[in-house]
Amino acid sequence: MQSNPLDTIMNPSSIAFVGASNNVFKMGTIQCLNLIGNGFPGEILPVHPRDKMVLGRKAYASVGDLPYAPDLAVLVVPTRLVPEFLEEFGKIGTRHAIIISGGFSETGTTGRDLERIITEIARRYSMRFLGPNCVGIINTQLPLNLTVAPVHDLNGKLGVASQSGTYITQNLSYLHKHGIKISKAISIGNGADIDIVECLKFLGEDDATKAIALYVEGIARAGDFLDVARWVSSRKPIIAQYVGGTEAGARAGSSHTGAMAGPDYIYKGLFEQAGIIQVNSIEEVFKGGWVLASQPPLKGSRIAVLTNSGGPGTGIATTCNLCKLDVPEFSGEIRDQIGEYIPDQASARNPVDLTFHLDMSILADKLPRIVFDADEIDGVIIHGIIDTGFFNEIYPLVAHVMDIPDGRPVHVPETDLTSLVEMPHKHGKPLIASSFFGKEDHCVRVFHEHDIPVLDAPEKAARAMGILHQYSKIRNRSGLEIPPRMEVPSDARNYIRKSNADLDEYQAKKILKSYGIPTTEERIVITIEDALSAADAVGFPVALKACSSRILHKTEAGMVHLNIQTDDALRKAFLSIREREPDVAILVSEMLHGDREFMAGMSRFRGFPPCIMFGVGGVFAEALKDRTIRMSPLSYHDAYSMIASINANVLLGSYRSMTPVDVDAMAKILVTLGELALHFPVIQEMDLNPIIIVNGQPKVADALIAMQQRKTDA
Repeated sequence: MQSNPLDTIMNPSSIAFVGASNNVFKMGTIQCLNLIGNGFPGEILPVHPRDKMVLGRKAYASVGDLPYAPDLAVLVVPTRLVPEFLEEFGKIGTRHAIIISGGFSETGTTGRDLERIITEIARRYSMRFLGPNCVGIINTQLPLNLTVAPVHDLNGKLGVASQSGTYITQNLSYLHKHGIKISKAISIGNGADIDIVECLKFLGEDDATKAIALYVEGIARAGDFLDVARWVSSRKPIIAQYVGGTEAGARAGSSHTGAMAGPDYIYKGLFEQAGIIQVNSIEEVFKGGWVLASQPPLKGSRIAVLTNSGGPGTGIATTCNLCKLDVPEFSGEIRDQIGEYIPDQASARNPVDLTFHLDMSILADKLPRIVFDADEIDGVIIHGIIDTGFFNEIYPLVAHVMDIPDGRPVHVPETDLTSLVEMPHKHGKPLIASSFFGKEDHCVRVFHEHDIPVLDAPEKAARAMGILHQYSKIRNRSGLEIPPRMEVPSDARNYIRKSNADLDEYQAKKILKSYGIPTTEERIVITIEDALSAADAVGFPVALKACSSRILHKTEAGMVHLNIQTDDALRKAFLSIREREPDVAILVSEMLHGDREFMAGMSRFRGFPPCIMFGVGGVFAEALKDRTIRMSPLSYHDAYSMIASINANVLLGSYRSMTPVDVDAMAKILVTLGELALHFPVIQEMDLNPIIIVNGQPKVADALIAMQQRKTDA
């Protein structure tokens, strides 16, 4: 297996630093100071054209003057100088670099050209680099910090890869404040060489990293990303925020599928298929990621809620239910045990509400022992364990009443949390705390020291437990294997080979049928006489439709006539279509009498595998926009997940006494559609709408295949 370049970049034994000086107000200098100050154990080799010493280290006037080729070169220099320095490091044998400097593809055409130049230089010397336009890396195990802010906590558990430098460095004090400890952090920058795929793979293989947090603005190699992410997510959790899809989402294709499958939906589908938990804010990325990294897996959905106030307890319980978690009423045995420690007016049912109670030993020890020991509980949320933080708030009042002189110290009993912080890993059940206080409170500090997540609002604690629940479902996925590749049907190959334009409904259905996808029986006709004969062959009632790839919305154009029962009605419908389109071919199709309509489709987007869509179909498809997306090739798990993910999934069952949809048959359509798309890259879009459910069985009633523009075959 090919080694990951980040193995060396994240663990160098020597670093040459170009761009540090003795001016502490320069970015490069601050980064080098962090490298020194955080205790990097390897050798640091500053390169400076004039200064003999830089930050107490011997400096070298040029790259050529270095005593040996360092493991890693760090460049914080003017953009125009980057190619020159990269070339010099390549010549002396350095094979890894971090390019902090900006001014490349993010700035436009000139910058893209310059980025292409440095990429070519790196390839010439078999050099791998991170960046450009990044802020560096962090490895708290080494330790190594090449960012502009100090790291406060070493030996963390949460790995981070971000396409924004801010979330690698400016957030470090924020993470420390909230007790979140990172293992490794990688600023990807423009990803001109090492991209998010290699970063994810590195973090997935890193033993110190227990969960991975991603900030994503775009993925160039979506297929490779999917493969790596599926592998990683089966071993450790991944949580991500994706931003920036709106502008690109304005792209529209020529069919329903292309018009509806914007990039926001693509990334949502990609993350779901990959087993990545998608959240909407960077706060949830880090706090949810920390819960995933620090707590045992959630083995079920039953949550105990312990509080000193009814409001937070109700908020936690309500949010748990919204996150598909249960807050079950405790059994009589558990209620009796809890009742020994709580006031008469307090509830022992779950949530447990102590009301205002300052004996923290009950909330911090006695009650947790009971619920952690209970087989009927899978996880615990506690709100309101406090001591010094609260006392500091009321101290002025107490001092006044007790006539305590200003400045005289008063001993505040600190809550003993020794037993509580050991319970999660002792019992294999997660614990999440909620408190309105921060590190000023002794209890919060102890929780942080022992890697117990503390959320600053009750509902946030419940949502964090919901994230654990999401990963439990991802971890327990089955049926992820991709089915064996299908053979290309000869009929389909012939149709595609002969076609230099979009395929009409008749042609599209012929291709679908060759793949075993069920479609309506039909005949294509030109004359009324042919139409009458076709209707006799198909059997009344029939549907009459214009058959042309140019007409995308036939119903709105008045070119679809349904439930035709007689020859006279057929003649009338035929003439009506011909009045609107004199030369159009006409399709005589069996009339389906179904009870529900769905749709499926395929569309291609640059950088992504073929995107398969499933959703509610019919004339309301575009209005409802109830659909899901996955990438080809699909496993049957992917297909079943798509079907279950639509908002209207209740319609798949025996809704209002309707026959349940044959989900296996629907899943087979989606998997096969993915295969078809992989077989013929020349197909740009496919639109199967509607897929009508007849006695529980799906059958394609209309279809369109749009081709990419290509030259006529010789």
